[in-house]
Amino acid sequence: MTEVIGIKFEENGMVEYVIPDRHYAKDDFVVVLEKKDKRLAQVVVENTDFPEVSLPNDLNRVERLAEEGDLARYNDNLLKAEKSMAVVADLILQNQLEMKVVDIIFPLNGSYVLINFVAEKRVDFRQLLKDLAAYFKTRIELHQISSREESKIYGGLGPCGRALCCSSFLGEFPPVSIKMAKNQSLSLNSGKMNGLCGRLMCCLSYEDDFYRDSKASYPDLGDEIETKDGKGHVVAIDVIARTIKVAFDKGRAPLTYGVEEVQLNGKA
Repeated sequence: MTEVIGIKFEENGMVEYVIPDRHYAKDDFVVVLEKKDKRLAQVVVENTDFPEVSLPNDLNRVERLAEEGDLARYNDNLLKAEKSMAVVADLILQNQLEMKVVDIIFPLNGSYVLINFVAEKRVDFRQLLKDLAAYFKTRIELHQISSREESKIYGGLGPCGRALCCSSFLGEFPPVSIKMAKNQSLSLNSGKMNGLCGRLMCCLSYEDDFYRDSKASYPDLGDEIETKDGKGHVVAIDVIARTIKVAFDKGRAPLTYGVEEVQLNGKA
């Protein structure tokens, strides 16, 4: 077992586990020693023991509790990043590159600058790197992120009216597939399944186990089924209401039955 704490470098960032030098309380600000520099982070998970097999091999370490000077430098870096956004965007335009800067991060000692960007295609930014290095006068790291990561950084409100899952509580992005939408009988052409990132909404994965396990006891769409009104074919299933809609031949209107009211292959 290894003693670790969970920290976030940004408010909506992923939880990372690091090795503490002592006990820390939730919401404490700490200085984390990385390979490249030092960064300010906030504690979100207090000291706890984790199995070593569940942790990366090269965990970063906490150097100490953050001091007022560290907080002041961090805030100065935020202002510097905000002022630099327009300059970086202009340099991208001058180099005629199809990319968009999303975030600029300065570590505490300013030994490098991390610039996150999005682009639909692969970008040759060799000249841009030189221009950025000349402007910032330090080493530049350009990191291409996905549309999901972009939404996580910006935040916003989802179709449900609540803060985006990715920017409020999600750590890693869950795998989401069209099959999950089909399991929940959602329309594949409505566009309502997509989040602000343009990808399938992460929340489709939350109830997938329930729908998948529930549907195992239901007939498939198109199956022939026996009802009190005769044989028909399944045209819709509602696992929440526990109902099955059945269509009949000879122009009869479809009827809806409780799952306990029908029989499939001779079984109730």
